[in-house]
Amino acid sequence: MTAEPRTSIARLHERRQSPAWLFFRRFLAHPLRLASVLESSPALSRLVAEQLPSGPGDFVIELGAGTGPVTRALLAAGVAPERLIAVEIDPEMAAFLRRRVPGVTVLACDALALERALPAEARGRVGAVICGLPISLLPAAQRAELVGKMLSLLPPGRPFLAYTHRLTSPLQAAELGLAGERRAFTLLNLPPASVWAYRPLP
Repeated sequence: MTAEPRTSIARLHERRQSPAWLFFRRFLAHPLRLASVLESSPALSRLVAEQLPSGPGDFVIELGAGTGPVTRALLAAGVAPERLIAVEIDPEMAAFLRRRVPGVTVLACDALALERALPAEARGRVGAVICGLPISLLPAAQRAELVGKMLSLLPPGRPFLAYTHRLTSPLQAAELGLAGERRAFTLLNLPPASVWAYRPLP
């Protein structure tokens, strides 16, 4: 008679420890910050990792890492943990990431403050920036500032990646002096999602 209550409590505890449950709770707290009730699917996460334009010695920066589905896909694709920097403004999700992806540098800060928080060993050695933030929802001035900061971290001409649930580009690329290209699309995400690459116009 006592086994079932213990089982129910264990299941409830397990659910509360799951990344999907954490993501949903944080969405309820900050819906515009996350812009989705679900974390990125494995299919979308793999597509992002497949588009990675970095070399073996480069650092990879992921903005808006959330509960880490893209982070884990990057590791599975061969990015060394010590070369991966995950940026997440939500302290609860950042703490979760530190537990789930040991060896990865997790910065609990605003992406716009990344320059101050970036480890010294990564400065001048960033080969890829992945934006998982709902960049289209940012005010225009912050959007332009974030684009400038991402490009400043990369070698000249190197694109940054952004994934989005929008049907069209999440950025008004020409207005920001960018050329944008949809690199991948998947229906195996709720909602369907695309991966875009943006580089400065020549």
